[in-house]
Order: sequence, then structure tokens, then C-alpha cells
Amino acid sequence: MSENPFENINYLDFHTHKMRRQSEANISEIVSIHLGKETEHSLYTIGKHPWWTEEVLSKEELNTLTLHLSSEHCLAMGEMGLDKFKGPELSKQIEILKSQLVLANALKKPVIIHCVRAFDQLIQIKKEFPHIPNWCIHGFSRHPELAKQLIHQGFYISLIPVLQPTEKYKTLLTSLPLDRFFLETDSMPNISIENIYLQAAKILNISVETLIKQINKNAITFFNHE
Repeated sequence: MSENPFENINYLDFHTHKMRRQSEANISEIVSIHLGKETEHSLYTIGKHPWWTEEVLSKEELNTLTLHLSSEHCLAMGEMGLDKFKGPELSKQIEILKSQLVLANALKKPVIIHCVRAFDQLIQIKKEFPHIPNWCIHGFSRHPELAKQLIHQGFYISLIPVLQPTEKYKTLLTSLPLDRFFLETDSMPNISIENIYLQAAKILNISVETLIKQINKNAITFFNHE
């Protein structure tokens, strides 16, 4: 990009589906757009969500995605992924996901992943696309052992937003390396990104300012703006 969007220290909402705080200079929102369902955005990612996708990328969709990914405002592909509980059967979801990853691999773009109960398959798929620079699983809420395994395989983790942190959430958060995670609202009602940062900083026993700087640094690395 001509300018680094993470150069100024802001609360970064790593994954949301609509702009709610665009008038506030201290908040940056990365809007996740499902291809064909464009919404208002500044910084954004784009892909085909497994819940609403029945077929692999068409030639027209491939061209549209390629055009989006050439924009300086489009930071990554996604969200896309695998979900054993919703969407087409898993074998079809894998085909659809791979059709998108081929493009991300060719363009060397990072990807944002939706994954529900299909982490073994995802880890194997990742190995097929070595030129994708960074992968992040958004909305993660599983156990620390799985998070550790995923990070070992090269994934970043974006944590599911919570109104009140549970002991499970606290244990997960404190198990993550500071340079491998993000925080998000996922457009959940009654959730503010400032409160998420405040809760996380308290759990980690660091200042909010330190956490903001760290996550902005993570974003610079993840989105290749170093």
C-alpha cells in the first residue's frame, strides 16, 4: 500500500462484517466481505464463506477476486474455510476452499480462515499452498493445546469476542504468544473493541497501550507491510 494502515496506533478490529465505528479516528475496522455481497468498507478482506457457497470459483468470480486483491484497501482473502456443522458436505467445501487458495497462492496474499471442527483437514491443506505468506483462523475459541498446534503449523489466531471472559477464555489467551494473535468483534451486538482490549490487557497483565502496539505490530507482519 502507498501508506501503512497500521502506522498510527489504533484499536484494530481484525474481523468484522460491517463498519460501525468509521467516524472514530482511534479505531480501525477490517471488514470481511462475502464475494457478491459488497458492504461499506475502508480496509477489507474478501472471499467465499463456506456457509453460503455451493460451487468452486467461476472464471468470472476469479477475475472479480483478482481485481479486488489488486486494491490497496484489500488486505487479504477471506473469510473462507471449512465447517462441519453448516454448509455443503465437507468434500465440496474442501474443493471450494482450494479453488480460492490457488489464487491466494499465486498472488501471495494472506488468508483469513473460518474453521469449525475441521482443523486436521485445514492443516493438511495448508501444506499444499506454500506461497501463501500468512494464515489466520478467526473467531477461535477452542483449547490451548489446539491453538499451540496451529501456531506451530504457522497459523495466527484471532480470538472470538466475549462479553465476559470465562476461565477457558483466560487460559486460552494467556497461552498465546503475543506476536501471533488478534482481537475482533465479528460484528457481535453489545461488543466494543475497546472493551475487548481492556479485558485482554487485564488478563495479560499489560497496559492497553502495550497491547495496542503489539497487535498493530502483528498486523504489519501478517499483512506484509513491513
